[in-house]
Amino acid sequence: MAFHITTSEFSQTIQHALDTLHPNCDPEKPNLHLCPRLVSCDGPSLSVELEYDTKAWTSNPLGIVHGGVLALMLDNAMGLTCYCIYGHFTPTISMNLTYARPVALNETVRLRVTTLLAGGTTAQLQAQIYLPGQEERVFVSATGVYCSRTQS
Repeated sequence: MAFHITTSEFSQTIQHALDTLHPNCDPEKPNLHLCPRLVSCDGPSLSVELEYDTKAWTSNPLGIVHGGVLALMLDNAMGLTCYCIYGHFTPTISMNLTYARPVALNETVRLRVTTLLAGGTTAQLQAQIYLPGQEERVFVSATGVYCSRTQS
């Protein structure tokens, strides 16, 4: 399945989805949305870059960002990308994560999503969490498979 979308169109779609799915998001309060912000995107490659703030409420007992919160960031970002590609929710089929480094609290982190396959029944994506300006120093990486067909 081929998708032909300009970066401008993709950017508008992503920003509209963020505004619709995360209205009145308060990053200071615990929430399942984590209040992502669009940094950049590329329509032809269906890639997205988002930014998140790691707040005190995302902490685990060791004083770093909880791995489940990082998984939520990655799954939400890949799911958002699929939602923008297909125009409907795409349930997660599977997701694999690799935690390479701990993520500190009170940091702004970047998350890059790359679409590997946008097919008629499934979509395959990969994502990485890193600090702005340090793309080569990945903290967490993930791959995900999403159901892209409409549910009946």
